[in-house]
Amino acid sequence: MNESLVDPKQSGKFLKPTDEIVLANFDEDQSQDDEIDLRHLLSVLNHYKWWILIVFAIALMSSLIFTALQTPLYQAQLTLEIDDDKPMSFSLGGGLLDAAGNNKDFYQTQFEILKSRTLADKVIADLNLSNTEALKQQAASSGRLNAILVAIRSWFGIQNDNVNPPSQTLPFADTILKNFSVTPVKNSAIVTLTYVDKDPKQAQAIVNAYAKNYIDINLERRKNSSAASDSFLKRELADAKSKVEVSEQKLIGFAKRESIVQLSADNKNADSLESQTVISLNIALAEAEKDRIAANARLEQAQHMSASKLLEDPTIQQLKNQLAKLQGDYQEKLQIYKPEYPLMLQLQSQIDELNLQIRTTSGSVSHTVAKALKAEADAAKQRESELRNKLAKQQSNLLAYRDKSIDYNLLQREVETNRKIYEALLERSKEFEITSGLGKNNVSIVDPALLPNKPFKPNPPLNLALGGVLGLFLGILTAFLFEFVNDKIRSSDELEKLTNLPILGSIPRMRGNGLEADIKRAMISHIDPTSAVAEAFRSMTTMLMFATRTGLPHTLSITSALPAEAKSSICVNLATALGMLGKRVLLIDADLRKPTGHQRLKLDNSVGLSSYLTYQVELEEAIQATSLKNVQMLTAGPISPNPVELLASERLDTLLGLAPEAFDVIIFDSPPTIGLSDAFILSNRVNATILVAAYGQARKRILLDTLKRLRRANANLIGVIFTKVKGKDGHGYGYGYGYGYYAHERKPKTLKDLANI
Repeated sequence: MNESLVDPKQSGKFLKPTDEIVLANFDEDQSQDDEIDLRHLLSVLNHYKWWILIVFAIALMSSLIFTALQTPLYQAQLTLEIDDDKPMSFSLGGGLLDAAGNNKDFYQTQFEILKSRTLADKVIADLNLSNTEALKQQAASSGRLNAILVAIRSWFGIQNDNVNPPSQTLPFADTILKNFSVTPVKNSAIVTLTYVDKDPKQAQAIVNAYAKNYIDINLERRKNSSAASDSFLKRELADAKSKVEVSEQKLIGFAKRESIVQLSADNKNADSLESQTVISLNIALAEAEKDRIAANARLEQAQHMSASKLLEDPTIQQLKNQLAKLQGDYQEKLQIYKPEYPLMLQLQSQIDELNLQIRTTSGSVSHTVAKALKAEADAAKQRESELRNKLAKQQSNLLAYRDKSIDYNLLQREVETNRKIYEALLERSKEFEITSGLGKNNVSIVDPALLPNKPFKPNPPLNLALGGVLGLFLGILTAFLFEFVNDKIRSSDELEKLTNLPILGSIPRMRGNGLEADIKRAMISHIDPTSAVAEAFRSMTTMLMFATRTGLPHTLSITSALPAEAKSSICVNLATALGMLGKRVLLIDADLRKPTGHQRLKLDNSVGLSSYLTYQVELEEAIQATSLKNVQMLTAGPISPNPVELLASERLDTLLGLAPEAFDVIIFDSPPTIGLSDAFILSNRVNATILVAAYGQARKRILLDTLKRLRRANANLIGVIFTKVKGKDGHGYGYGYGYGYYAHERKPKTLKDLANI
């Protein structure tokens, strides 16, 4: 056996999810979760291809009908050249200023004039369009719409101030403007005028009339603008002349009051000279202050001159040397003679006389130095005082000069400014008089409108192309809308991403109804072991060998969210595949409400799991042999009124404890989870649980709810089996090659052959 005996008290415990071993061959790069699954998109498009084709055909037919019902419209085009040589007006800076402002604003203004109601009214009057029957019908429709808008606004109490006042040509103007368009040609002065009408001749006439009336209006506006500019220029000239005269009188009066003879051209130089004088005096004053401070310092130093400093005087130094010599002679002779000796007295007298002379000379030197330094300090102080007085006077003169200069300069600048304005106006007036283009029109027709020879609308190829593109888009949108609304699972990749569990196998769909078909589906691995389906179950068995850390789970529960998802057939075929591998398998039908396992293996159901759980029989009496190799079965037994209590009883723990002695694998055919709790109780008591989901039958919401409830029940979910797969919808598992790769003498059975089983 692959596992040790399971303790009945511990049978509800299972391997942690972290103990699961997922095969490397079935791992996918986690980065792919964030990428668009192209195969899934193609699968969706293929699944709903007929809907896409239907929507595409409807859109194409609609575009054909729409094109056939459209009234042919003709388009007449005319091109204008609008030069930005606009009417000119006065400018002080030099030259004539364009009245319309910058280039961009000018052209935008012209476009708005072309689309104005005034111009439309002129075109209507020029061509007498108000009497045209077709235009009358369009205008009547527009008038009715306008009346409805007025009525609606009045009903809600909204004032109709914005509604255009009634006029004779108003409805016609609205109709004309609706069919008229202005298109500027980029990076040029060319403008295209376009008019669309059912009548090609009328379209041509209207667009030509637009150009003619626009040229007339533009010429009239230029003439009016020129006249207004001329009148304005004359008024400004008279006003400027008066200002010049007044400002000159003010300047002359100020010069007389302040006794200013001339203060014009050399004002800046004079001011600079005065400022330079102040700067020079400041520098001289600083030098004088420095000299005074130095002289005072020397004087103070002389007053405190020490004896050592006096010794530095040459006269005193000479006397000191003589004194030293006499004192040396005296001491030398004192060794021979007594002090009272006449020679000694004579030497002493000379020494005393030299000492007196030294003291007298020292005092004289000190007094002479102090007197000289005092005179120097006084002179420095006097010079500083004189410079300070000069500086104060010069600064006062400079300030007074500047005050007069400021007032004078202000008046002088006013005169100069007024004179410049007057001269500029005078020059512009002369230019305005001699300018020779004011009477010309800056708008000209480049290409007049020709008579349209074919309709502008409808455009059948374009309409069909747009209808086809729109139909294809709507068809694909419909497909993905259906896919979004559809809650069913149709691919193994989708199932794996939804459950976050490995796909243990994908089982192809086998057709047929009734009990016989169910029996053949359940026994397919036994009936046709070389079939692709049988190979799929053997591959699934191999995966189960590595599903847990300890290998093949000893107790295994197989359940599904909904009934009829081929769960029971999976159990029988899986048991068959394990039995062929030499594993002793016990298959238990745990669906105590609607048992079907005994029917598939043609066994008696009078005694079974319910009989054992109610202590009516022992396990050995309830287990039955089957026609499958190494496979025995414990049928469900008689239907019990309380299956939940039976599955939760200790008797089931006893079964789980005893069975391992005789079997390698115990497979529970568990009831569906929807609306029942049997499967959750059972999944808590086995080593592993497998969830079965059928193609096009399993619903995402129900499946997620089942997974949540199984995990709450502490079920050890090890994988999912995808059943009833159509064709290549189970991509990734290669039935045509991987599951059907045999070299027997007879021709292998294909999925198409198995469809009749």
